[in-house]
Formats: sequence, C-alpha cells, structure tokens
Amino acid sequence: MTDNEDDRPDWREIDRKRDRRSSGGGAKEPKKDRPTDRWEKGRRKEALDRLFMGEKGTVEHDKFYRKIHSSYGSDKFTGQVKKYFEKYGPPDDPPTLILVLDIREDEIISQVFEKIKSIYNSLSSRHKEDIKRKLSIMALTDKAKEIRIKAEEFNNELV
Repeated sequence: MTDNEDDRPDWREIDRKRDRRSSGGGAKEPKKDRPTDRWEKGRRKEALDRLFMGEKGTVEHDKFYRKIHSSYGSDKFTGQVKKYFEKYGPPDDPPTLILVLDIREDEIISQVFEKIKSIYNSLSSRHKEDIKRKLSIMALTDKAKEIRIKAEEFNNELV
C-alpha cells in the first residue's frame, strides 16, 4: 500500500460519520397535531363539514337525496320530491334544483325559485347558464300556463 491509501478513510468510517451527522444529536418526535395521512385528514374535514350542515349532513338526508335522483323520470319522482321538501326544504345544489323544476307543483316550484334567487349570485357561470336555459325551456314548453308565465318572469329577474 502507498502512503496516499493510508490517509484516506475506509468506507466504514465514512458511513459512521454520515450516520452521526444525520441523527442530529437526538431522535426526532413525530408531530402529533396533524393527521397521519391525507386520507385521514380528508375524512376529518368531511366529518366537520357534515356536522355544520345540520340535518342535511345526516345519512338519512343522503338516502332521500339519492332517491330524488334515482327516481327522476319515473312515477315515484313527485312523491320523493315531496317527502324531501317536507323534511329538508329545497336542496342546496343547482343540479338538483334544476331536476326538481320538472315537478308540476306550484308550491314546490315557488320554493325552488326562492332558493335559486338566494344562491344565484354565488353560483358559477356554468350553473347560472344551466338555470337560465332550464327556465327558458319551461317558459316555452310547460303545459300549465301559470308555470310558463312564472318561469318567464323569473328568468327575466335573474341578471
């Protein structure tokens, strides 16, 4: 061996130095405040959101809500919508409100119009466009003259 080879540290020494350097003088404790993973964090956030929704955040509400969507186009649709409205009032999301406009009940349509009016400014441009399109179709094609007039007037009110 030459003198140069004796001056260089061997691989064991290099690894030992690396291990000492990375340990930082003590073991690090994991943070206990945050969830262990993103999935758990998402579940906690969803649970809190449901808690603040009140009755509309329950499993029972979800069943009624799904029944509205699954019964659309069938004879059961009107009954499901009436049950939902009796228990929870008008739904909060625009697509479901648009579905409910196909029902032929003046009282329910009035409630839907009021709900749309209250949330219209906070909706995305896509939802606004969908609502205006649905109202214009109702104004042209609905069988009941009163509903056609209401739909046209309401469509003109929305900016």
